[in-house]
Amino acid sequence: MAKKIAVIDMGSNTMRMLVMKIYSDQSFKMIDEVKEMVRLSEGMGDKKIIQPDPIKRTLHVLKLFKTIIEAHKVDEVMAVTTAAVRNSNNKDEFLQKIKEEVGMDFNVISGEQEAYYGYLGVINTVDVKNCVIIDIGGGSTEISLVVNKRLKQSVSLPYGAIVLTEQFLGKYPVSQGKLAALEAYMLNGLKGITWLNEAKGLPVVGLGGTIRTLAKVNKSKVGFPLGNLHNYQLDYKAVSCVYNEITSKDLEEIIKIPGVKKERVDIITAGLVPVKMLMEYLGSNSLLISGNGVREGIFYEHYLKEINYKGAQLDDVLEHSVTNILKNYYINIQHSQHVRMLALEIFDQTQLIHRFDESYRKLLSTASLLHDIGSYIDYYNHHKHGFYLTLNSKINGLTSKEKLLCAFLVGFHRDADFKEDWKKYNMIIKKEDYNDIKKLSIFLKIAEKLDRSEYTIVENVECDITKKAVAIKVITESNPNLEIEAALKYKKDFLKAFKKELIII
Repeated sequence: MAKKIAVIDMGSNTMRMLVMKIYSDQSFKMIDEVKEMVRLSEGMGDKKIIQPDPIKRTLHVLKLFKTIIEAHKVDEVMAVTTAAVRNSNNKDEFLQKIKEEVGMDFNVISGEQEAYYGYLGVINTVDVKNCVIIDIGGGSTEISLVVNKRLKQSVSLPYGAIVLTEQFLGKYPVSQGKLAALEAYMLNGLKGITWLNEAKGLPVVGLGGTIRTLAKVNKSKVGFPLGNLHNYQLDYKAVSCVYNEITSKDLEEIIKIPGVKKERVDIITAGLVPVKMLMEYLGSNSLLISGNGVREGIFYEHYLKEINYKGAQLDDVLEHSVTNILKNYYINIQHSQHVRMLALEIFDQTQLIHRFDESYRKLLSTASLLHDIGSYIDYYNHHKHGFYLTLNSKINGLTSKEKLLCAFLVGFHRDADFKEDWKKYNMIIKKEDYNDIKKLSIFLKIAEKLDRSEYTIVENVECDITKKAVAIKVITESNPNLEIEAALKYKKDFLKAFKKELIII
């Protein structure tokens, strides 16, 4: 029985809602997402009073959210609110007003809970072992230390993009003196977090609209050819380049920068200061963008309990993500897993002739599982459809380059013609990468044909390498003639790639 849940995050700057559907086979899919900027913390000042205009904007948006919830027939709503409400002196009256006018109950989560949910959103969708997470909101900034995928330390600082703008920068144009004062304030705050001394040199994972804007500006500047921001990576030089460009311009000039949204332009400068100063303080040269945060963390906590998972963190982010995609596309998972097993057996047993490392094994494993997803659109040309779906699906645990190479592997898995021009992506991959993937795809092609009937007739393989040939012995209790004949179609490809004859017996 499928279940629909909605997660609402009422932040200091933006209201966000996620609508997810959990299926009886333990897969899930996002069916709607909406966000609206309400600037809830605007004008709170020293008295910490949520002002009438932000309240009016928030109530209006919540009524729109409720309409969406009712349209989707959502079974359960989980609504949380963070710094603006948490720090306000009129939160009880505000929350009661929401209850009376909209009929929603909100859970005011602590800064520590906010950091924890941000961590869950990251650790279940990004393949990272050790890092520092920074979540820059409108009214607070959460910083967390992750060691061996576990949340070791976290802190919630009572200032975000809106608060820092109001306290330090004010109206544009921003003087360099004010900016320097804000940078010094932020650096001093970081020095007070003693456990950050354990995090020197670690990559930073960034959450929040400001950091996503930074990535969008960089993507536009370099002409990055892929759309998804999740797992997008920048080095310190790229972060500094965007930072210097934005902090040196006035409001009208910033608005014209590709990637900057008009509704965020007046707080973007203050919002960038925390991540820039954190990278400098840690000596970090890597910023990884997470498109997932508090909402996704709340969802994963709920979802993993729903399916009786043994903990709050997935053991294998990539495996779970790919399996979920296969279920969403109604793919024969048994066949996909068997093809993967055969492909990896051939890969492992022929290491001496191909000399590909573990990173290529990961690509082959992932692409073997995904090779048939294009059939969801149509059988004919399903390798081409598969290339597009792989490239545009949110595959957690892969970098942009890895996903692109997997997409090419999926595209190459059939003997049909596939002519996607790799040069369109030459800022991500090089000709050598493309040639390597063409060679690697031969293992996937052979493995798929060895399960031609999709009945696992070929149970396993044994490879014997001689001076002139590679002999693959199929292990089976049935007649494998169909599978062997189909796989031998790649004899010429194998000989050209590895300078050895392919024999299958």
